[in-house]
Amino acid sequence: MKLTRAVIAIGYAAVLSCAAVLIGPAPASAIATLTLNDHANPIVTVVDGGVGDLCAAAGCVTFSGSIGAWIVNVSTGISFSPFPHIDLNSVNVSNAAGTLDLTFGDIDFTSGAGPHAVDLASLIGGTAGGQVSWHSGINDSNTLPITLFGNSYGPAGPGAFSQTNVDHYNADGTYALGLFVTIVHTTAGITSFDYEGQVPEPATLLLMGVGLLTAGALRRRNN
Repeated sequence: MKLTRAVIAIGYAAVLSCAAVLIGPAPASAIATLTLNDHANPIVTVVDGGVGDLCAAAGCVTFSGSIGAWIVNVSTGISFSPFPHIDLNSVNVSNAAGTLDLTFGDIDFTSGAGPHAVDLASLIGGTAGGQVSWHSGINDSNTLPITLFGNSYGPAGPGAFSQTNVDHYNADGTYALGLFVTIVHTTAGITSFDYEGQVPEPATLLLMGVGLLTAGALRRRNN
């Protein structure tokens, strides 16, 4: 059963990754922003091309450093603006209990002119040293911070985890997208993950929906 779910999750990742390769990344706006917040120290904010950004490519923001009990953090956000595709991946090591919020967002995404539905399909997977929760968000005003949030998922872990979700939004023209992850460690530990969100073509969305139904049916049968 675990193997079956893993195969399904890998299939989702392949669909999203292939779509990204086909369209190719376009230069993102310089507003792409990565933040880390441990609720005890000043929030770490890194903007595309700004101070602390270790990624030289446009639309890519990378931070490497420590914050409070989180002694190792290597986090990268990648934006494919104007195509509705965004990715946040991170490795986080703590030497004590703690909570860490990671966010990545960018503007100027578009799914077409005028009012339209934005169905954001997202896939997350990794290994949790504690528990991980996540959600996506959108801002129809095309600015950061994000103002409208999707469903909250998790917590997942400890151990390996993977899940695919689809959140439904509405937008008029260009909009901002964001991905949000919260990590909770009750002791020292390591958590790593990759969280990808994309607004797929209708056929791709239908395929992913069938996959979700299949996974649900397999889970019910196993129970």
